[in-house]
Amino acid sequence: MTHQLAWQLVLLQALFVQIVVSIIVWQQFAENVSYISDSVNYTILKCLSISQDGRLTLEDRPPLRKLIQRAPALWFVAQDEQGRRIVYGVPPAAYQALIPSLEELAVSDIHSARAPYSLTMRVFIGKTSWGTVHVMSGGAPSTNIYGMLLGVFDYLIWHLTLPIALLTIITIPLIIRRAFKGVRQVADQARSVDISQRGTQLPDENVPLEIRPLVLAFNAALGRISEDYNARDRFLSSAAHELRAPIAVLSARVENLPAGAARVTLLRDVTRLANLAEQLLDLQRIGKPHTVLKPLDLVGAVKEVISDVAPLAVEAGYELEMVTAQPTVTVLGDLPSLSRVVTNLLQNAIAHGGGQGLIKVSVGANGEFEVTDAGPGIPAAERTRIFEPFYRVRPSSFGAGLGLHLVEEIVDFHGGRIEVVEARGGGACFRVTLRLAQNHSELRFGQI
Repeated sequence: MTHQLAWQLVLLQALFVQIVVSIIVWQQFAENVSYISDSVNYTILKCLSISQDGRLTLEDRPPLRKLIQRAPALWFVAQDEQGRRIVYGVPPAAYQALIPSLEELAVSDIHSARAPYSLTMRVFIGKTSWGTVHVMSGGAPSTNIYGMLLGVFDYLIWHLTLPIALLTIITIPLIIRRAFKGVRQVADQARSVDISQRGTQLPDENVPLEIRPLVLAFNAALGRISEDYNARDRFLSSAAHELRAPIAVLSARVENLPAGAARVTLLRDVTRLANLAEQLLDLQRIGKPHTVLKPLDLVGAVKEVISDVAPLAVEAGYELEMVTAQPTVTVLGDLPSLSRVVTNLLQNAIAHGGGQGLIKVSVGANGEFEVTDAGPGIPAAERTRIFEPFYRVRPSSFGAGLGLHLVEEIVDFHGGRIEVVEARGGGACFRVTLRLAQNHSELRFGQI
């Protein structure tokens, strides 16, 4: 981008210089002002040579013959550094006094504005194989303004435009990089913006003034998004809280019904409603600043959840087993959140385990626990999509597709990892790895 901008500036500068010079040249030479073309002097210079007796001589070459044929009144005086001089034609009397001092003259022009332009003269300094030669020439005037423009442009390309272009190509990228250093920092922060972290703003102190309105507009958009998320959270939290009371009443009434298939079905449906309300509350609670991760016993937390879910699993036709590597495994976590992880994984196994077989929960010494069922399992192609909200591998009347999404959210906030593997003998196995608490005392979610 910087090099492209540099080239665009080079082209703009070159165009500007050429336009300005064209205007100046046009103003100077539009009144039929004459000049001696550089081609005249180059032709003279190429035809000069040193004779065997050491004199400066003029060779009869085709370019010189063509020049004399075109300008019969041609005259010139050439003198080298050794003082050798040659005169061709008849220089005007006005310049006769300058001939002895030709070696002291610099490049210069005298323009005549009246035909036949006999006083038009140019002093030219050129290099030869034997040294520098000064040439004063006239008698071959030209009033072709386009030739003058071409000559001026040729001179400017090498003496002005090219140096400016090189300077621009080198300096512009450096200037742009320095000026846009703050923009790159803001861009890096924008790429790392976590929309779940409310109140996130991009710094606008070190960005160029031209970019600052864009950063401010982006921050305003972030603010509106954050407000919308907060409004959504408040609505979902209020709705979930409002649902808890009627669900609790309904659950109590169902439990008082006589035992039977209808009671089991109604109890399962009420449990589904209660679980959905709790999931909505958990989604709003997880990751809030007041959520603190503390050392807790993973084995004890899993046992407590299993004791609550066991009746539902048994009623659904499953056997439930828990295996631990050691009596206590201390991890860093939030007890209500991790209890929800275990609960959701067990409810998922009950819902999709085929209605029979063993549901096994194993807790390892490294902060890892697994929930395994004996159902049909999860296809490999679906093992990442099942954590998307409201996504279900198979149509089911149980659940809303939020349970596994909530599990992933909670595990991520704990700095852990969840993966799906195939269980031995078939079925699905959800493996959750948490951080051990040996080197941590307490962490808030914002510190993860």
